[in-house]
Amino acid sequence: MDRIYERSFDLNEWFIIISLIGLLLLLWVTPKIFSFLEGMSYFVYGISVGMFYDHTISIPPWDFYDVNDSSAYQGIDFISYIMYGPYSYFFIYIYRKLRINGIMNLAYILIWTAFSLLMEWFTVKIGIFHFDKGYKMYWSIPIYMAVQSIQLIVHHQIRKDCR
Repeated sequence: MDRIYERSFDLNEWFIIISLIGLLLLLWVTPKIFSFLEGMSYFVYGISVGMFYDHTISIPPWDFYDVNDSSAYQGIDFISYIMYGPYSYFFIYIYRKLRINGIMNLAYILIWTAFSLLMEWFTVKIGIFHFDKGYKMYWSIPIYMAVQSIQLIVHHQIRKDCR
């Protein structure tokens, strides 16, 4: 049986739409430092990872949490996954702009993990995520760290292959 959290179009949907539009506009106006294909790969990485984890741990057999207004998949859920794309893009964009290397890689990942946890906490508060099925927010820490580390590895591999 599907669980319904709310039936109205309210803060959680508006946050997703406004965030996506704002992030896409920001992406549009920032100076381009990647080729189209490279930038698109970082964008799609974020969407793919978001969908992978949400469709792995938020559905049976684990079913630890629900996304948005209902435990059933909705159109706004897909839009919320697209929202991960710009975050993933800017993760690498800022990394490249700051020319991070060495031990600072760990600091960068820890800062982004903290930012990700803050965003996750906020999205729980406004009703995008519903952790009432046993999920604990601190479980996200190793997920964020792994996803971001893998993305940096992919980025360095792409840069190496482009030389």
